[in-house]
Amino acid sequence: MTRKKLWRAIWLAGIMLPVLSSNICAQSERLLHPLHGTLLLSGNFGELRATHLHTGLDFKTGGREGMPVICAKDGVVARVKVSPVGYGNALYIEHEGGLTTVYGHLNRFVPRIAKVVREIQYGKESFEIDENLLGRQIFFRAGDTIAYSGNTGSSGGPHLHFEVRGTESEQALNPLNFLSVTDETGPNVRGVYIYTFSPEGVGNAPRRVEVKNLGKRMYQGGKISVPAGIVGIGIQADDYMKDSWNKLGVYEMKVVASGENVFEMKMDRLSFGQASWVNTIKDFHQYREGRYVYLAFGDCQTQLLGVNNRQGGFVEVHKDSVVDVSVELRDANGNRSRVSLQLVGKQTGAGLKMPEGAKVLTSERGGVLQEGKYSLALEAGALPYPVVCKPRVYRKEKDSTETIEVFSLTERIQPLLKNGKLSVQGNFPDKSVLCLLEVKGRFSPLSTTWSAGGLEALPRVLGEYTIRQDTVAPIILYTGVSGRKVQFRIFDDLSGIASYRVEVNGKWCLFSYDAKNRRLEGSLNEPVFVKGKNHLVVKVEDGVKNLATFETDVYKK
Repeated sequence: MTRKKLWRAIWLAGIMLPVLSSNICAQSERLLHPLHGTLLLSGNFGELRATHLHTGLDFKTGGREGMPVICAKDGVVARVKVSPVGYGNALYIEHEGGLTTVYGHLNRFVPRIAKVVREIQYGKESFEIDENLLGRQIFFRAGDTIAYSGNTGSSGGPHLHFEVRGTESEQALNPLNFLSVTDETGPNVRGVYIYTFSPEGVGNAPRRVEVKNLGKRMYQGGKISVPAGIVGIGIQADDYMKDSWNKLGVYEMKVVASGENVFEMKMDRLSFGQASWVNTIKDFHQYREGRYVYLAFGDCQTQLLGVNNRQGGFVEVHKDSVVDVSVELRDANGNRSRVSLQLVGKQTGAGLKMPEGAKVLTSERGGVLQEGKYSLALEAGALPYPVVCKPRVYRKEKDSTETIEVFSLTERIQPLLKNGKLSVQGNFPDKSVLCLLEVKGRFSPLSTTWSAGGLEALPRVLGEYTIRQDTVAPIILYTGVSGRKVQFRIFDDLSGIASYRVEVNGKWCLFSYDAKNRRLEGSLNEPVFVKGKNHLVVKVEDGVKNLATFETDVYKK
């Protein structure tokens, strides 16, 4: 046992045993609901997200903040985190039996937690903290109020994010295996996608097939003609709860071809280290267009927890043959839907037409893609599937006054399972930022490092890259005092807000930062404010160390 694990065990034993021994009945693994009343989900476990699979449940709060958040089981506070992004205000509680529950996007903590948080923030002179609290011996019983729901961090609206984790494994576990919600509606099937491949393994543009709803969650895809060879199946599907409009993910999916299981997915457990593996089971490009398409094939899928396939999940279709395919989808409450279709083999498809100078990149090999001063290094296993790549450098008109130099690898953005290493040789000022060139000419900045040899970044996609100069400092707007709150808005045009500091009368003052609303806010009740005139200095730094300073006087009655 490591020293960290031993220390945790000692604390838990000392805190939990006296309390547990007073209970007549031992607690089961069932958890209390973290909110009062009827629970509706706005997000479920394993749901497809842009950069990851969702690791918890999102409970609706009726568009309101401030609802009491309930401790799901007797436990001790293990960790508290406050951040302008991610989970925002979050609380982690460890329980007997090896479980940890997580409560995110909180508006505020109950006073005995809030007091500790403030002490840490003032001690570190930082709004953003991530602190281990096991040594504080803060214990809650099941049913105690621990915090109040909110909309902090990267939340898209008021709700409670709730997770269950294995304390030792630190893997996310499906909370619906520990508590239940009422759901009588099975998954909806919107369509079937058929994927065919060149002899080199490169995917052709997928074909979407409409399905006929036969009633009782039975769907028919009919006979689908495909080139003889291997075929991949994709299912456009989602799930809903009664009385909720939010689109949820599919819990379980099985594909059977010619009577044999070729693909199985069951969302019971996820690893945080496998976030990017979401792109092995979703159609990356369809998702960017707002469609949830689950892929039932891929050579890399079986590395993701809960996913298995046979021979890559590909269905082999011979010329003039007919292959019966059925797909079963299920939610965590056992509600099922079923799709049936037939693949009819036709003439073998044409081979891949490669542009001059292009190459096929595969997952098995790493390598370096280079053109001029630009290079991108990829590890083995970085690609979820083969991709056609043609490194080139060209100039593109940004607007009527400027052209930009672009390092192009693929015309269409492709996901990576492991970060690449993008390097540009040359002498560049420390205000240079490597950017991904997105649709409609938008620049998406990459975290860039500078050295004597040039610039480096670690992109998560293949695409087109360029270099921008960020010489403009952040903008600070003072929006005044509302109630007892002193408010500012802060903006940055490219590299983003990296840090800020607010001093009142020469002393650091706690101001919260809401990144999604670009709002900086502090209270006149903070101890550094005095009656009468108070002098505020706000300093904000962006990702390339451009500094903005704003000073004003605020009066407190």
